[in-house]
Amino acid sequence: MKNDFYRNLADAAQTETPGWLATVVTSTGSTPARMGMKMIVGGEGIVSGTIGGGALEKAVLDKIRLECPSTPVKWAFDLGAGSGAEYATSMVCGGVEEILVEPLAAGTPLVIFGGGHCGVALSRLASWTGFAVTVYDDREEWAAREKHPSALRTMCAPYDMIRQHITVGAETYGVIMTHGHQHDADVLRQVIGWPWRYLGMIGSAKKVAAVFDALNNEGVKKEVLLRVFSPVGFPIGSHTPEEIAVSIVAQMVAVRTGALKVAELSPQT
Repeated sequence: MKNDFYRNLADAAQTETPGWLATVVTSTGSTPARMGMKMIVGGEGIVSGTIGGGALEKAVLDKIRLECPSTPVKWAFDLGAGSGAEYATSMVCGGVEEILVEPLAAGTPLVIFGGGHCGVALSRLASWTGFAVTVYDDREEWAAREKHPSALRTMCAPYDMIRQHITVGAETYGVIMTHGHQHDADVLRQVIGWPWRYLGMIGSAKKVAAVFDALNNEGVKKEVLLRVFSPVGFPIGSHTPEEIAVSIVAQMVAVRTGALKVAELSPQT
């Protein structure tokens, strides 16, 4: 029933569990769906609705589960038309469909590199304050959903493969807090040139200076390094993981609301 679908949509938008709305926005040729068909996807699969069933629906569902988009995206699927659309399926209908996928109750995208004790505290507090959190760690036990129940997604992969798993946009926030200084440096080396809205790295002033000097010697310009907020967070004398999370979230919120401009948030080195 149509009323049931929109009731389910309202419920999905209000829950803390990640969810997405998939809508057929164009349908050309022979396809199993028509423009305007909708499907609600939750963490466990399809909640309500359909976009045509079959291989197309599975392809969209699998892609949502893999990418967990935190901003609206549009995907084009070739259903055997030979159109050269971005994504091909095993279907032979002969048409092309474009699917708009919108996150429900999405927040500001935040990638936390390092899911340890500080990462656990940060993923929890950041989620509570409107960030859509991705936790990336090379240790399976610290990239686990059980450790980060409020995160949009968790990912376990080597730190030297970040480029294969993470993409950012102009509104993406990032915090580097891995389980070792060398890992922090390796992550920063890979992502420092990306178009972050905010990028911070945990560490003492001495450690930060050493990492910055090494990257500068490798050719990273000082003005680029100066856009990394490190030691990350406001200087509130924090020591515990929870206190550190408070200092970082306060700084990120200040950037998000415009209370502080990025240029005003210089590293404390």
